[in-house]
Amino acid sequence: MQRWRETLEERWNEWRQVEDALSRALEGRRVLRVAGPRTPRLLPPATKTIRSGQLTGLSGTYEAGLACFCMSELKAEERNAFLEAWHARLGQGAMVVIADRRGEGCSSAFELHQLFAEAGTALDVQVGRTFWWVRYEIGARAHEALG
Repeated sequence: MQRWRETLEERWNEWRQVEDALSRALEGRRVLRVAGPRTPRLLPPATKTIRSGQLTGLSGTYEAGLACFCMSELKAEERNAFLEAWHARLGQGAMVVIADRRGEGCSSAFELHQLFAEAGTALDVQVGRTFWWVRYEIGARAHEALG
């Protein structure tokens, strides 16, 4: 029982570190947040929060995007379509931050780099024991692919 509590506390502490890093990365930006089944507390709050299915009907552009616990809910073949629809709502140069649990197709820094390398520039991949998060800016190549 003691080890279980320690593990739970370790995961909680790791997630708090992720929340702090996300908040710092998005501070002062107009953020479009795609809500997953579990969403973190962020300071300041997101400008607009939607579900992934609402991406196509949304107007406007944002300076940053945040998606937490969304990638693990998607099948591997659905991930690129999600990213394309999301990037279309964000402007070129927008900061993108994605965080999730480690899982199939998203468990190592190498797999995450392969998934997100085409999407933007200044890619920063962080992998913890339980969670991962990536940060990048949408590059011109990603926007050219959209349209």
